[in-house]
Amino acid sequence: MCERAANASFWQLIRTRNFGLLWGAGGLSAIGDQFDLIAFPWLVLMVTGDPSAVGIVLAVGNVPAIFFILVGGSLADRYSPRLIMLASNGIRIALVASLAALVLTELSDLWLIYVFALLKGIADSFYYPAQLAMLPRIVPVELLRQSNAAVRTTTQLSGFIGPSLAGGLIAFFSAGPPSADGADKTGIGLVFLVVALVLSVSSLMLLLMRTENASRGLVGEETENASILSSIRQGIQYARADGAMLAISLLIVQMELLMRGPVTVGMPVLAHSRLAGGALALGIITSAYAGGSVLGTVLAGALPAPRRGLGAIVVAVFTLSGILMMPFGWLNATWLAATITLAIGVMGGYVGILIISWIQGRTQQAMLGRVMSLLLVAQVTVSPISMAASGALIKVSLGWVFLVAGASMATLSAIIGLRREIREMLMAESQDG
Repeated sequence: MCERAANASFWQLIRTRNFGLLWGAGGLSAIGDQFDLIAFPWLVLMVTGDPSAVGIVLAVGNVPAIFFILVGGSLADRYSPRLIMLASNGIRIALVASLAALVLTELSDLWLIYVFALLKGIADSFYYPAQLAMLPRIVPVELLRQSNAAVRTTTQLSGFIGPSLAGGLIAFFSAGPPSADGADKTGIGLVFLVVALVLSVSSLMLLLMRTENASRGLVGEETENASILSSIRQGIQYARADGAMLAISLLIVQMELLMRGPVTVGMPVLAHSRLAGGALALGIITSAYAGGSVLGTVLAGALPAPRRGLGAIVVAVFTLSGILMMPFGWLNATWLAATITLAIGVMGGYVGILIISWIQGRTQQAMLGRVMSLLLVAQVTVSPISMAASGALIKVSLGWVFLVAGASMATLSAIIGLRREIREMLMAESQDG
């Protein structure tokens, strides 16, 4: 049966009832998140006209993730991930519907926006660990790679579709530019109503799922009776005790630290200071990376999994990405910068699916929520540090920031790749064969 599942086509996976419902629910949730990323900043600009307030509202919405993702991961192991996702959706629906009503009745004070952003950020923090813990409960381990590729591709595509739709709605239904002088906020209110509707359909899909594993927690009595903090500590100890998982976590953390900031902060500076196209060049480079990520994700789901040498592939991708990043600060041709970012995106999208599927297949299901939440928290915590440090160092030298960050990433990746645990990594489906 496992062999037949392993040979099942991608379309057979999509037609599987429970996966199709979870996939659709997650895709709708991702589109709602993209709407929020446009609606919240635009609302703040309309209310205050102050760009610094935009940064504050985004920070307020994201800071809760650092702690509450861990709590959400612990609860996803203790209780039903599906019920946690439903509860998160229910809270988010109530929040955005209430905010829509306030905006449409012109009662959107800045402090209220901060409160709504904070509460929604907390609700989001419970949804995503539960979603990641849910997938291995409804998909055979042999099909985790294909299912992760489908979910990841949908999330990435929502990044193209969501902002454009939200911006179009705001522009069509609102009159005048963003300002604090009574600009029409009808479009903003309607966007929040659409988010509430989208999340409602997402919740309906989750309600239609019917599986025993998805409807209960999997932890033992000892963990179930432990406090949340003790449960989180158990997850940390579990991850630390697995040498291969610890090594992979180090690779991910050093990539976030050394790549996220230079790319996020350095790309706009590069386009502004060295590339003839300016903002157009930045858009081309960014789109090349996003398109490459989608292509890499699709390839990960479509191509056969590597039966041997998974660790070598992961290390090679991280090392090569660092090498490709090294000359970036001195490029003066948009086509070359876009080609490099396309290549990095393809490699990152491909190996990202392999890593997440390997972790899900390797981790005990009773620990999945906590292990996945630890990885999410590592990324959320390290990325702001990387961006802040890069912003300060780029003022000194854009070229040297890319050079040192890329060389450090390539070197550290190669060193971590020397570990025996990395060399012996196998996909779960390969282990069965």
